[in-house]
Amino acid sequence: MPILLSMLKSLFSSKTLEHIELEGIAFSIKHTVRKNMKRMILRLKKKHQIELSSSKVSNKKLEDFILSQKEWIVQQHHGLKEPFLEGASFYYLCCTYTIRHHALPLKIRGDTVYLNLSKAKAQSDNFYKKMAQEFLPSRVEFWKDKMGLEFKCLRFHCAKRRWGSCNSNGVITLNPYMMKLSEEMIDYIVVHELAHLQHMNHSKVFYSLVQIYIPAYKRIQKEITALNARMITE
Repeated sequence: MPILLSMLKSLFSSKTLEHIELEGIAFSIKHTVRKNMKRMILRLKKKHQIELSSSKVSNKKLEDFILSQKEWIVQQHHGLKEPFLEGASFYYLCCTYTIRHHALPLKIRGDTVYLNLSKAKAQSDNFYKKMAQEFLPSRVEFWKDKMGLEFKCLRFHCAKRRWGSCNSNGVITLNPYMMKLSEEMIDYIVVHELAHLQHMNHSKVFYSLVQIYIPAYKRIQKEITALNARMITE
């Protein structure tokens, strides 16, 4: 009986599987337990971190599932870029800067941006937030006066999948990563969100309103879509 209990404890150890090596590449494991999940979901959003969601299962089952997906994981690993490595690109107002490392706060000199690798994500996000707070309110004010519209308040939120939003209460939220784009693209996004104050949809009437103020909105939309995957995530 004690042996059986020991085996069960080992099988369902409270200590979660935290690391695994696949083809010589070390990965950390982030496992989220969700009640009543009937299958396992695996993602690789960072080069060296495997994200798993499942019901409570043994470490052995987790490891077997990861190993069954080894080929896909390694392929994804090689396809993901590390955004803040030396020589990588940094974007500001549609200009491209080359990243160099130093131990100080982020600064831009010529066509180079210097940042601290260990704090790169925080320094980058803080830079875009600061620039957004300085630049975007005046663009929102300019366009809301031109369009004859009023909004309740303006907020900023870094997001990976959308540039902005407008809710039925008149709250406009803009993504500071917009500061990676050109001023023309920024103005289109601002007008797009302001137009939602009048039309909370993407109907023909909505786009007719947008077109009054941004006649070339279709071209700009395509240009933003082309940049989206590269810029919003880097």
